[in-house]
Amino acid sequence: MNERLLENLADWMEAHGTIISDRQQSNAYVGIRIVKVCWHGGTYRIIQVDGMTFRIEKC
Repeated sequence: MNERLLENLADWMEAHGTIISDRQQSNAYVGIRIVKVCWHGGTYRIIQVDGMTFRIEKC
């Protein structure tokens, strides 16, 4: 999937869905953010690495 499309979809889901949880973890090398969103009747996990959306998966 196109990186820009993935970023836009993740932003749209966060803005128009209900955020269930938002966790951030980091070490000296990388920062990871995992957001669970309820959107259109489904629950999705958005995984971001260093501020870039890496994956959107249905839970």
